[in-house]
Amino acid sequence: MRPSSSTVRRARPLLGTLVDIRIDGTAPDALRALERAFAALERVHRAMSAQESTSDIARLRSGHRCALDPWTRRVLDRADEIRLATDGLFDCAACDYALDGIAKGFAVDRAVECLQDAGIGAGVVNAGGDLRVFGDDLEEIHVRLPQRPAQLLRVGRLRNAAIATSGCAGLVDPISAPGRSPAVGATVIASDCITADALTKPCMLEPMRAEKLAAHFGARAILL
Repeated sequence: MRPSSSTVRRARPLLGTLVDIRIDGTAPDALRALERAFAALERVHRAMSAQESTSDIARLRSGHRCALDPWTRRVLDRADEIRLATDGLFDCAACDYALDGIAKGFAVDRAVECLQDAGIGAGVVNAGGDLRVFGDDLEEIHVRLPQRPAQLLRVGRLRNAAIATSGCAGLVDPISAPGRSPAVGATVIASDCITADALTKPCMLEPMRAEKLAAHFGARAILL
């Protein structure tokens, strides 16, 4: 989405990063739509933050699956689908139910959903590199190289799609296969951000299968 005099932009610290939203400010109730989008992001932050003692993550780690936020259940269900499709390369249980590798993408999707439901025709939601573009405008995309954070790599232009990038720092291997040589980082482009976010991890773990793993979900993988 090309910034213009009619663009409205707001950013807030959430989900362990800075979430930036840009939308077409000419739409009716644009500011109210922004608040709804940030409210959705805050809901995900409260429910799925590993740092919050009252979050659903704390409940899961203590063995309690009752009273979970319905959104947490949706993330767990999607995580299980991806676990099965990647032969266990993506497994939240192996990370003690830390949902950091999928919840941020889910939050971006919910924010976009709120904006679209409010009649916003075009915009960009960016949660620290987990980004989704909607509308007719093309968005120029650059990703930060995990091994050289000061350097940006131009990926191209994106329209009505999502992109996520992850580095291997802190990467958990649920299978720990001998001789595995993970990639330094991976970028995945998909139709939604929850898929792009989650797939970066198995694509890094199995770089030789990255293209096939991504294609199973109609996505594209770029190894860094």
